[in-house]
Amino acid sequence: MRKFTFGLALGAFVMPALAADLGSPVYTPLYAPPIVPLFSWTGCYIGADIGGAMSDQDVSNTSPPVTGQAGATGTIHANNFIGGGYAGCNYQWSSPWVIGIEGDYTGVARTEGGTTFAAAPSPGGSGRIAWTNTLDSIATVRGRVGYAWSPGWLFFATGGGAWGRSSYSSIDVFPFGCPLCGATSFSNTASGYVVGAGMDWAPWQNNWVIRAEYLYYNLNGATGTSVFPGTSAVAANPAWNNMSIQSARIGLSYKFW
Repeated sequence: MRKFTFGLALGAFVMPALAADLGSPVYTPLYAPPIVPLFSWTGCYIGADIGGAMSDQDVSNTSPPVTGQAGATGTIHANNFIGGGYAGCNYQWSSPWVIGIEGDYTGVARTEGGTTFAAAPSPGGSGRIAWTNTLDSIATVRGRVGYAWSPGWLFFATGGGAWGRSSYSSIDVFPFGCPLCGATSFSNTASGYVVGAGMDWAPWQNNWVIRAEYLYYNLNGATGTSVFPGTSAVAANPAWNNMSIQSARIGLSYKFW
């Protein structure tokens, strides 16, 4: 009986010591959880956008003295609905900085784009001039520099070259009236520059990116020459100066990788 009691007491001291030597059991999971990569702006994308634009363009007109009409100036104001597509590539070269290049094409639906001016006659009489400019499309190639405020937000500045396709027309009603009017119409592609800023937002931090952007364009103007009907005699020399355009638009793009 004493031997049995002694054995129980010895076991009470020895077993905890052995358990301490063996250590706690190690749990090994059957599988490791997937590693979710951090979102990066690096990659190429393609998207579409819609928005609105406002444009202003100064115009002037000179005529030979025989027309009895003095020179005139005016300004064409226009409001436009715009829509198109864009594509580009970004590289997040040093977090949070992002650089990239982008090209876009924008179609323009013009809702207003002409002005009529009551020309000051010389030496007397009356006359009117009507100028129009219909901006059909704009294309740009731009560089981009952005700052990733957080993984899903990118604020950027952009700038580069711009090209705009326009249709021009002018009709000059001299003091002696039509049919001896001077008229001209032509199309022209003008070059210029564009600058702007905006933000890209990846709400799900995946391939879909929402954009809001402001762009300012400045496009070169054009000159024309109108003649009297049935002759080669110059009737007027209308000139459209540089066109300034301000646009705001929103877009949605898909980033490939």
